[in-house]
Amino acid sequence: EVAKEFRYNAYYPVKDVVQIDAASYRLGLSGRIGDKRPWTVQQLLSLPRQVQRTRHVCVEGWSYVGEWSGVPLRDFLARVGADLTAKYVGFECADGYYEGIDMPTALHPQTIMAVTAGPDILPAKFGFPLKIRIPTKLGFKNPKWVTALYVTDVRPAGFWTDRGYNWFSWI
Repeated sequence: EVAKEFRYNAYYPVKDVVQIDAASYRLGLSGRIGDKRPWTVQQLLSLPRQVQRTRHVCVEGWSYVGEWSGVPLRDFLARVGADLTAKYVGFECADGYYEGIDMPTALHPQTIMAVTAGPDILPAKFGFPLKIRIPTKLGFKNPKWVTALYVTDVRPAGFWTDRGYNWFSWI
Protein backbone atom coordinates (compact mmCIF):
# COMPACT_ATOMS: atom_id res chain seq x y z
CA GLU A 1 0.00 0.00 0.00
CA VAL A 2 2.98 2.37 0.17
CA ALA A 3 2.39 5.26 -2.23
CA LYS A 4 4.95 5.66 -4.99
CA GLU A 5 4.12 9.36 -5.28
CA PHE A 6 3.39 11.44 -2.20
CA ARG A 7 0.64 14.03 -2.37
CA TYR A 8 1.80 17.62 -2.01
CA ASN A 9 -0.12 19.54 0.62
CA ALA A 10 0.37 23.04 2.00
CA TYR A 11 -1.68 26.20 2.28
CA TYR A 12 0.03 27.58 -0.85
CA PRO A 13 0.85 26.19 -4.33
CA VAL A 14 3.89 23.98 -4.95
CA LYS A 15 5.49 26.73 -7.07
CA ASP A 16 5.84 28.77 -3.85
CA VAL A 17 7.62 26.05 -1.85
CA VAL A 18 10.54 27.45 0.12
CA GLN A 19 13.95 26.42 -1.22
CA ILE A 20 16.43 25.79 1.59
CA ASP A 21 20.15 25.85 0.89
CA ALA A 22 21.68 22.75 2.50
CA ALA A 23 25.07 24.43 2.96
CA SER A 24 23.73 27.32 5.04
CA TYR A 25 20.85 25.55 6.84
CA ARG A 26 21.03 25.31 10.62
CA LEU A 27 18.44 23.74 12.92
CA GLY A 28 18.24 26.11 15.88
CA LEU A 29 17.67 24.69 19.37
CA SER A 30 16.35 26.62 22.36
CA GLY A 31 14.40 26.40 25.57
CA ARG A 32 14.99 23.59 28.04
CA ILE A 33 17.81 21.97 26.07
CA GLY A 34 21.32 21.46 27.44
CA ASP A 35 23.29 21.59 24.16
CA LYS A 36 21.86 24.39 22.03
CA ARG A 37 24.44 24.20 19.26
CA PRO A 38 22.71 24.36 15.85
CA TRP A 39 22.63 21.28 13.60
CA THR A 40 23.58 21.18 9.91
CA VAL A 41 21.91 19.08 7.23
CA GLN A 42 24.97 16.81 7.16
CA GLN A 43 24.77 16.24 10.93
CA LEU A 44 21.05 15.42 10.68
CA LEU A 45 21.68 13.00 7.81
CA SER A 46 24.44 11.26 9.79
CA LEU A 47 22.13 10.27 12.67
CA PRO A 48 20.93 6.64 12.90
CA ARG A 49 17.62 6.36 11.08
CA GLN A 50 14.47 4.42 11.69
CA VAL A 51 12.32 3.55 8.65
CA GLN A 52 8.58 3.70 9.04
CA ARG A 53 5.72 2.90 6.72
CA THR A 54 2.72 4.67 8.15
CA ARG A 55 -0.49 6.34 7.06
CA HIS A 56 -0.53 10.12 6.66
CA VAL A 57 -4.07 11.32 7.45
CA CYS A 58 -5.09 14.77 6.28
CA VAL A 59 -7.79 16.79 8.04
CA GLU A 60 -9.25 17.34 4.53
CA GLY A 61 -10.33 13.67 4.44
CA TRP A 62 -7.65 11.96 2.32
CA SER A 63 -4.78 9.71 3.33
CA TYR A 64 -1.96 7.58 1.96
CA VAL A 65 0.65 5.20 3.28
CA GLY A 66 4.14 6.61 2.96
CA GLU A 67 7.66 5.61 3.85
CA TRP A 68 9.87 8.01 5.78
CA SER A 69 13.09 7.62 7.69
CA GLY A 70 14.87 9.66 10.30
CA VAL A 71 16.05 9.68 13.87
CA PRO A 72 13.34 9.17 16.49
CA LEU A 73 12.64 12.57 18.05
CA ARG A 74 13.05 11.05 21.53
CA ASP A 75 16.61 9.96 20.64
CA PHE A 76 17.48 13.41 19.31
CA LEU A 77 16.03 15.13 22.38
CA ALA A 78 18.08 12.85 24.64
CA ARG A 79 21.22 13.50 22.55
CA VAL A 80 20.93 17.28 22.94
CA GLY A 81 20.13 17.07 26.64
CA ALA A 82 16.51 18.19 26.44
CA ASP A 83 14.55 18.21 29.67
CA LEU A 84 12.20 15.31 28.98
CA THR A 85 10.06 16.30 31.97
CA ALA A 86 9.05 19.52 30.17
CA LYS A 87 5.52 19.57 28.83
CA TYR A 88 5.94 20.52 25.16
CA VAL A 89 8.12 20.67 22.07
CA GLY A 90 7.60 23.47 19.57
CA PHE A 91 8.73 23.90 15.96
CA GLU A 92 9.26 26.86 13.65
CA CYS A 93 9.49 26.45 9.91
CA ALA A 94 11.13 28.27 7.00
CA ASP A 95 7.76 29.09 5.41
CA GLY A 96 6.38 30.83 8.52
CA TYR A 97 4.51 27.74 9.74
CA TYR A 98 4.74 26.84 13.41
CA GLU A 99 3.46 23.93 15.48
CA GLY A 100 3.74 22.30 18.88
CA ILE A 101 3.23 18.88 20.41
CA ASP A 102 3.01 17.53 23.92
CA MET A 103 6.08 15.73 25.30
CA PRO A 104 4.41 12.27 25.34
CA THR A 105 3.87 12.63 21.56
CA ALA A 106 7.48 13.81 21.10
CA LEU A 107 8.69 10.71 22.97
CA HIS A 108 6.38 8.30 21.10
CA PRO A 109 8.49 5.66 19.29
CA GLN A 110 6.92 6.51 15.90
CA THR A 111 7.60 10.27 16.07
CA ILE A 112 10.66 10.87 13.90
CA MET A 113 12.68 13.71 12.45
CA ALA A 114 12.23 12.61 8.84
CA VAL A 115 15.03 13.31 6.37
CA THR A 116 13.87 10.95 3.61
CA ALA A 117 10.63 10.26 1.77
CA GLY A 118 10.75 6.77 0.35
CA PRO A 119 14.37 5.94 -0.48
CA ASP A 120 15.29 9.54 -1.37
CA ILE A 121 16.40 12.59 0.59
CA LEU A 122 13.28 14.59 1.44
CA PRO A 123 12.39 16.69 -1.62
CA ALA A 124 11.82 20.43 -1.17
CA LYS A 125 8.06 20.11 -1.72
CA PHE A 126 7.83 17.64 1.19
CA GLY A 127 9.90 19.65 3.66
CA PHE A 128 13.64 19.45 2.90
CA PRO A 129 15.72 19.17 4.93
CA LEU A 130 13.57 18.20 7.91
CA LYS A 131 9.97 17.18 8.50
CA ILE A 132 8.59 16.04 11.83
CA ARG A 133 6.63 12.86 11.11
CA ILE A 134 3.96 12.01 13.71
CA PRO A 135 1.73 9.15 12.51
CA THR A 136 -0.49 9.40 15.61
CA LYS A 137 -1.60 12.93 14.65
CA LEU A 138 -3.43 14.55 11.76
CA GLY A 139 -1.15 15.78 8.97
CA PHE A 140 -1.16 19.46 9.91
CA LYS A 141 0.63 18.51 13.17
CA ASN A 142 3.60 17.24 11.05
CA PRO A 143 5.60 20.43 10.34
CA LYS A 144 7.84 20.67 7.26
CA TRP A 145 10.91 22.82 6.53
CA VAL A 146 11.71 22.85 10.26
CA THR A 147 14.32 25.47 11.16
CA ALA A 148 13.92 25.63 14.96
CA LEU A 149 13.01 23.26 17.76
CA TYR A 150 12.40 24.29 21.37
CA VAL A 151 11.41 22.57 24.61
CA THR A 152 9.10 24.43 26.98
CA ASP A 153 6.44 24.23 29.67
CA VAL A 154 4.30 26.79 27.84
CA ARG A 155 1.96 25.22 25.30
CA PRO A 156 3.21 26.28 21.84
CA ALA A 157 0.87 27.90 19.39
CA GLY A 158 0.02 26.11 16.15
CA PHE A 159 -0.65 27.60 12.73
CA TRP A 160 -3.96 25.79 12.23
CA THR A 161 -4.90 25.52 15.88
CA ASP A 162 -4.69 29.31 16.06
CA ARG A 163 -7.38 29.18 13.37
CA GLY A 164 -9.71 26.87 15.31
CA TYR A 165 -8.40 23.34 14.74
CA ASN A 166 -8.00 20.97 17.71
CA TRP A 167 -4.54 21.32 19.31
CA PHE A 168 -4.03 17.62 20.08
CA SER A 169 -5.53 16.31 16.78
CA TRP A 170 -5.16 12.59 17.51
CA ILE A 171 -6.05 10.22 14.70
